[in-house]
Amino acid sequence: MRILQSSIRRLRSFGSRENSNLELSEELQFHLDRTIEQNIALGMTPDRARAEAISSFGELAPVTEACYEARGTRWAEDLVQDIRFGLRSFAKHWPFTAIMILTLALAIGACTAIFSLVNATLLRSLPYGNAGRLVYLFTPNSHLNLPPEVFGISSGDFFDLQKQSHSFSEMTRFTQATYNLANDRAADLVGAAKVDSHFFKVLEVAPAMGQLFGKEDFEPGKDREVVISHSLWQTLFAGAPDVIGRQVLLDETSYQVIGVMPKDFEYPHKYEVAYGNGHIDRTQIWIPLALTTEQKTIRGPGASNGYAIARLKPGMTISEAQAEMLAIMSRLDLLHGPHDRGWGAHIRSFTDISLGPVRPLMLLLMGAVSLVLLIACGNAGNLLMARAITRKHELGVRATLGARPKRLLRQMLTESVLLSIAAGFLGIGLAWVFLHALLLLNPGNIPRMGSAEIDYRALGFVGGVSMLTCMLFGILPSLLASRINVAEFLKGTGTRGIAGGRASLRKWLAITQISVVVILLSGSGLLLRSYEKLLAVPTGFCSSTVTGSVQLSPQLFPSPTSRYAKAAKRAVFFEQVLENLRALPGVNAAGVVDRLPLSDTESIAMFEAQGYPNQRNQLVEARRVTPGYFSAMGIPVLRGRGFTRDDLPGHPVAVIVNQALALKYFGTIDAVGRHLRGSRNEPWQTVVGVIGDVRNMNIEDSAAPQEYRSLWQTDTDGGPMNAAYFAVNASLSADILVKEIRAAIHSVDPNLAFSNAHTMGDLETEARARRRFQTVLLTIFAGIAMFLAMIGIYGLFAFSVRQRTGEIGIRMALGSSRRGAVALILHEAISLAITGLGIGLLVAWISGRFLSGFLYNVSSTDPATFLLVPLVLLVGTVLACLIPSLRAAAIEPMEALRHE
Repeated sequence: MRILQSSIRRLRSFGSRENSNLELSEELQFHLDRTIEQNIALGMTPDRARAEAISSFGELAPVTEACYEARGTRWAEDLVQDIRFGLRSFAKHWPFTAIMILTLALAIGACTAIFSLVNATLLRSLPYGNAGRLVYLFTPNSHLNLPPEVFGISSGDFFDLQKQSHSFSEMTRFTQATYNLANDRAADLVGAAKVDSHFFKVLEVAPAMGQLFGKEDFEPGKDREVVISHSLWQTLFAGAPDVIGRQVLLDETSYQVIGVMPKDFEYPHKYEVAYGNGHIDRTQIWIPLALTTEQKTIRGPGASNGYAIARLKPGMTISEAQAEMLAIMSRLDLLHGPHDRGWGAHIRSFTDISLGPVRPLMLLLMGAVSLVLLIACGNAGNLLMARAITRKHELGVRATLGARPKRLLRQMLTESVLLSIAAGFLGIGLAWVFLHALLLLNPGNIPRMGSAEIDYRALGFVGGVSMLTCMLFGILPSLLASRINVAEFLKGTGTRGIAGGRASLRKWLAITQISVVVILLSGSGLLLRSYEKLLAVPTGFCSSTVTGSVQLSPQLFPSPTSRYAKAAKRAVFFEQVLENLRALPGVNAAGVVDRLPLSDTESIAMFEAQGYPNQRNQLVEARRVTPGYFSAMGIPVLRGRGFTRDDLPGHPVAVIVNQALALKYFGTIDAVGRHLRGSRNEPWQTVVGVIGDVRNMNIEDSAAPQEYRSLWQTDTDGGPMNAAYFAVNASLSADILVKEIRAAIHSVDPNLAFSNAHTMGDLETEARARRRFQTVLLTIFAGIAMFLAMIGIYGLFAFSVRQRTGEIGIRMALGSSRRGAVALILHEAISLAITGLGIGLLVAWISGRFLSGFLYNVSSTDPATFLLVPLVLLVGTVLACLIPSLRAAAIEPMEALRHE
């Protein structure tokens, strides 16, 4: 009580001075809280304890009660005061403010743009009900060395599995197809899916307009109704509300529209199915899959071109479902012929097939941009600590006048929050710009990338990142700035205490930044080296050749009444179009192929080579071509001859192989004159020529063994050729040549669409697109990180020179040269750079194996990359410190000593 009374007497002495009001309130509040705590400890209720405590202050009781009542609102007044002070300070030091906000906004904007991509591709829910329960079903063959996802389920196995399985609540099967859609202008090729009666139920989607298929639509001959996509409704029918009941003409057959799907449903997309139809980017038409009883019982490879999806029952796992499916397939395998067995089971989640291929890339980009954010936060922290040193006098005076450490801490944190908020708002604008720039780089093979946008999730991400940056760069400088020793400050040594303890911390922040930059530069360097190697890969064909596809019939089971049901009709069509093309001025060569290189379409066949110890189910990439195709594609005939007009039905079947097949199966013996056959039941066929290797599947894999047969000889025996690619080599420009090819086709049949027109160089670019995308982005992030780090180093040493003006003046007064001053600064900068380099290179070397999946023909410890990165960083460091070092050399000794 004596302490309380003495405090009251001391507080009275403050009188009515305005500046002492805050001190009075704080001290009264302190004693009031202590008294209330003591009263509660004596057993009083909280209300009585408060009343007794206030009454014990005697004549100051009204003031004390007012302090108590104002306690709940004082924090808001203090906050407003802190905000006003911070804004005035930022306006006064606008260069510092601008650099801080721009640095942070740049990193926040980049982070938000990449998050928007991740959100669109990985996080946003797929437009299917509970997609996490959906799985793909495959039946791989143990005798065929191919990925399991290549093997769809044959019709017979699917329907038996549907009856016997207990792991799935629903199962569905569909096939992909393309149709010639007639319209007012010309025919267009549209992507379609032929689906069974469970398709929409398994995916849990409903039409936006109209209805779905009924049971009768799946009876053969009655499948003349279609459901269309929202986009096709808009383009073909201009969004007409009376679209239900309208007719569409597909391959000269009329279908009635009975439903329109929601805007975001266009399944299957090109990259949502494993080894899907390369011509179908998105599905626009759904048609009933009407199968006869015989078609439903077909088994084996010839009927394995469909896709099966199932929905797991609640509580059922993929491993449990696969165990059951394996048991069922072991029984169904016995129903196959004796030479067509070995069929198993393989189940993969729907999201794994759809999103799995791009998940590593998205995580890599998110990790890289997070490192950029870390560098920006390091820069901001260094700047704030430097600013705290320049504010040493202000903070010392405030502490001397009674400001408590927590009051100074609150002020500094408020300023950090204000900077974060401003950077966040600017970051949203930059994110919008960055995102649209990224969409221009869209490689085309990242699912749903085109739907990326700055939505509510992205805005929430901005808020979270802004607060995170505030914590990363604001808390430590604020804590250091709030710890001021008043006694030392009054002695005149407090400023050294403020500055001295932070120099080493700022240097370690710079070292951390350099280490992070080294990691990003190493990663981007490895990707650049990989892309350089990829650009040098020979594709085996001429990039200027113009190609495009035409489709005669898309049916899984072609109709015998189709105009092109007979091989003779197809041969006449192709020959007439080729004659028209060869007659054009400037055309050097023209040909047709059933599977174009790099077109996401492939045909694999089994074969045997004469005189070679053949293994069971040897595989070869098979193509059917017309005479003139090799010339049109620029594929050289190394030995023997190409196909001629004499390679017709009734003549000995001619085979042309690539160099990879000739070397593997015939070695040093000339392959020309040797023999191949499809199986032991077929006659031997003569190899008449050897051509150069062509990268068919993708550019990154070496050319596999390939065989080519004449289209005229194999269109019947090899199966009907319902679609083909024209390849034309000419001196005409690509745009003009595409128009001429389309005109040549329409002169023979105006109801056929000429689609997928491009040069082979375009396909090469598309094949490299994802690697180019990841390389460009990581290089940009590394460049931004390098730029930010160099700014940080410049700021660090510019401030260091300013703080060490007196020291440098003394050195020069004692005989040190100006060159020595330059060397002093550069030596310290290079020392920091070398330390950061050592740490960064070690981390980059250790983490390099995580990048191995993104590299092509480059080691994760590539010597060229790890030699070039230190050189780039050291040059950048010297350039960043050049101006501060020249300023140090320009210091006049007498002025520096006088200033000190």
